[in-house]
Amino acid sequence: MPALYPMTVAPEDFKVGDTVRKSISDRCFTPYVGVVTNILPSIYKVDVQWPRGSIREDPEELILVHPIFGLPTVRTDSGYSSYDKGISEKFYGKIPKQVRPYERMAIRVAHNFASKTIGKLVDDIVECHQKKLSEVQTYNRVYGKFASICSDYIIRSSIERIYKSVEE
Repeated sequence: MPALYPMTVAPEDFKVGDTVRKSISDRCFTPYVGVVTNILPSIYKVDVQWPRGSIREDPEELILVHPIFGLPTVRTDSGYSSYDKGISEKFYGKIPKQVRPYERMAIRVAHNFASKTIGKLVDDIVECHQKKLSEVQTYNRVYGKFASICSDYIIRSSIERIYKSVEE
């Protein structure tokens, strides 16, 4: 299988959010697609969310597909280098790498989260520090507002960084 489809080799070749299909036989794949939710290189497995549930799969049985069309995709240029290919690259250049639409969406979501949510969190922490509240009091006050939006780690690390930077 990996020899026929160079996009199915190891768990490290997948990223969280990749769309995949499972191989049933040499040329037959599942009609539905799944999304990679976790990569476990230590046990050589990939967790995939299928329509019927999440299952731990062997990466050699999976093939990357385009998220919208469901057709196989290859991330690397696996063609043989040749004189014609060299001439083509010389005159026309290499094919530019395109950012996938869902990667753009992920960047936009992360930017919105960082600018709006984290910005409000930092403002509230600074306001608590100006009122001379301790770190624990600040955590208790901020946790009620941001617990459903941010992880506990983000809240704690933000408080620690702000209090340390102001004290120095």
